[in-house]
Amino acid sequence: MKNAYLKTEMSKHEMILNQMGGDVKVIRGIMCYVKFDIKGTLVEYVYHINNSDNYFLQRISPYPMNMGTYHNKDQIITVIKHDINQFKNASNSTVFNDFINVNKRFNDALRHFEDLYLYYNIPHEIFNQLNDSIDEMEKLIKEYKNKCKRVYFEKDPDTI
Repeated sequence: MKNAYLKTEMSKHEMILNQMGGDVKVIRGIMCYVKFDIKGTLVEYVYHINNSDNYFLQRISPYPMNMGTYHNKDQIITVIKHDINQFKNASNSTVFNDFINVNKRFNDALRHFEDLYLYYNIPHEIFNQLNDSIDEMEKLIKEYKNKCKRVYFEKDPDTI
């Protein structure tokens, strides 16, 4: 019975996301792949239903980002809708591709940092320098937020 329910839920999601313009691939009936093309930039998502009937959503491109865990299909669709609208809006910027590349660099730096601490014994002094650099970046982002004109108003920012 549970398997039939999951297949029905995935069919509903597929239909709604197709109507939104997404290219949906259902994998094993419990995992969904969604792809949007925004002016030549692929924005792709994967989500699945876990054993607790929660939906785990991850953006996999143009750069990976954990989008969160949600309790129903409507929340997933709302999050994807806002994310796609934000990318569509941002794609009007003359530096859109530059911002995509900076995000990719942040992801690369995260992996490099992980390799650093997983493979090497990092002295406290070096760790503190890295931590201070991250604090400075956070400070700059918040400072620049206050200096820049807001262009998306359908929802408030999640983190700043």
